[in-house]
Amino acid sequence: MMHPQNLDQPTVAARGLPRVLRAALAVIVPVVLFAYGIWSFPLAILGPERALVPGDLGDSRFNNYILEHFHQYATGKVDNYWDAPFMYPYKNVVALSDNLLGTAPMYSLFRDLGYSRESAYQLWILALFSLNYICCFIALFLWSKRSTLAACGAFVFAFGIYMIGHLEHAQVFPKFMVPMAFWWCWQWLGSGRAKHMLFMALAVVYQFYCGIYLGFLLCYALAFLVIGYGVVNFRQLRGFQPGHWRRLAKGGAVLIVVALLIWPLMQPYVAAGNAIGLREFAEVENTIPRLWSYFFTHPAALSWRSLSQHSVEGFHTWWSHFHFMGALPWLGILLLPLVLWKSGADARLRKSMAMLGIAFLLSTVFCLRFGDFTLYRLIHHLPGFGSMRSMDRIMNVQAMYFAAIMVMVFAAITTRTWVQLALAFCLPLAVVVDNKIDVRELKRYDKHDARKLVDRVVLDMQLQWDSSAQAIAYTPARGMMTGEEDYLRSVGIHLSAMLAAQQLGIATVNAYTSKYPGNYEAFWESLDQHTLNDWCHFNGIASKDIRVANNLHRAILAADTMSLVASNRKYVCIDPTQRGIAFADRNAAGAWETLLRLRLSDREYAFVAHTDRFLSADVLHDGSVSAATDRLGDMGVFELVDQPDGRVALLADNKKFLALDTVSLRLVARADSVMPECLFRIEQHRR
Repeated sequence: MMHPQNLDQPTVAARGLPRVLRAALAVIVPVVLFAYGIWSFPLAILGPERALVPGDLGDSRFNNYILEHFHQYATGKVDNYWDAPFMYPYKNVVALSDNLLGTAPMYSLFRDLGYSRESAYQLWILALFSLNYICCFIALFLWSKRSTLAACGAFVFAFGIYMIGHLEHAQVFPKFMVPMAFWWCWQWLGSGRAKHMLFMALAVVYQFYCGIYLGFLLCYALAFLVIGYGVVNFRQLRGFQPGHWRRLAKGGAVLIVVALLIWPLMQPYVAAGNAIGLREFAEVENTIPRLWSYFFTHPAALSWRSLSQHSVEGFHTWWSHFHFMGALPWLGILLLPLVLWKSGADARLRKSMAMLGIAFLLSTVFCLRFGDFTLYRLIHHLPGFGSMRSMDRIMNVQAMYFAAIMVMVFAAITTRTWVQLALAFCLPLAVVVDNKIDVRELKRYDKHDARKLVDRVVLDMQLQWDSSAQAIAYTPARGMMTGEEDYLRSVGIHLSAMLAAQQLGIATVNAYTSKYPGNYEAFWESLDQHTLNDWCHFNGIASKDIRVANNLHRAILAADTMSLVASNRKYVCIDPTQRGIAFADRNAAGAWETLLRLRLSDREYAFVAHTDRFLSADVLHDGSVSAATDRLGDMGVFELVDQPDGRVALLADNKKFLALDTVSLRLVARADSVMPECLFRIEQHRR
């Protein structure tokens, strides 16, 4: 086989540089870029007090749960890795998402060193950013023997602005095997040696263990690299020589080794796919990059904020299409045809770059959407790809193409000593400016606040746990919310319940993952006894084996959604801009005018506002009524007194009736008897 590259030796110009200067640049530039990248991106995201975590209370905390689950498995606290104790009693739940097995031992090490669950997660993130840079630098340096160029390419790969769009999905952070797989694939294509194929295969297998998504996407990218090689070297590949049988035999042996290594990982995923089925293409198509996705960026990309608005609301899931790589990688792409056309360029170098350019073009086009047309429909039917939903994550692999082409093109055009010197000083600065990030624009959450959310659920579970139960289902009373707000709240509730149960060492029915089996999604959305019973029936278990816990610490006999109409014929509104004070001043009922009514006994009721706060009367002071607390106390329990005309009066804990203050239009618990201002009409709603 013909060697596909000619960048394995320094150029004459490189050898012409003073040895001391070359040695200094070879060390200083990579170290400085690495230090700046870590400081300006992941460390900056964590904040000056290291209290912040990238992402939201959804995917980020789920990844933290999976890592903590591995730590508990490694320390003998749980018996089975794949049957994590959530979504009880369903088995093999870890295979419904990325597994993180390849890098979980790093997290477990940080936990063994005494760091908390959240702090170990932060250190895991820092370690992955570091490995992404280091491994990419090694691969690009082996490719080019130009440390400055390799460092700039590694900076783009590890700290580039395209990463902004993936910060909420930490499962794509472990990608340090991508550059190594590219390098060994490149070597294998050039030499045909089985050891290079084996190293490439081992890198791919390890990437699968780091994350199933990027494992498949890496295979996708490498397949096109092989195709690119075949296109460029078509004439040399014609005909079959006797020596090829030996290579085929060695290649077959490598594939057997790969199969043996990857089957323990793939078996649970195959079982999960057979149990719940593959995804419909309609679930995937909105995540496939469009042409404009490659020139669309997040407002946090400080140098390219002007490109952050042109596609906002332009198509479905536009927020997952921040794929702009920066000016320098695209400059490398644009200069590639000119370098190939340049007659003075080395023939082997031109073939190498042509091969890389073809592979990049094909891998991009086959995962690009033009209106309703995309070639990815063909890829979707391949084994493994039918289970994948978020194809925007392909940028984590395509970034290696951008980095490699940038390095190769700049290596080809810098043939003079003074140009290399200028490049050594200017290119790192340009890369830094090209990828400046304003972390204030990024979505982050405070780890201490997140811990408090979990600790609150831990207390709820501890006070209501029954040791005879097999698992717990956390079903807190929730006010009226709609759309995305309600979805995000449900995500937060389920993940807090999962982390709380994990902390207590008990199984929970609550869950969060990429796809739900059977009728579980109904319980996920409703969190009520009826859907819990259906889920238990689906799994063939008795619902009495599940201990139900809520945020009231009391049994809820019945619940309905309603609005209160006061004596002035106005709807009672819980206004969050007014400290949750109850006013009767609205002409129509919306979310703010909706309450969840909970029957606690024959005559006792509690009310939950849209803010998930309990309605309560300040009986110790002026009797004002507001929804300001997430804890149900005596002041939040009311007695409903039916009136002959169908209306009701509400008796507070101080034995005073709620009444309308006709001047301020506020509700107050001050009336000693039922007066006209104390009468309310109840309008029921469908939840």
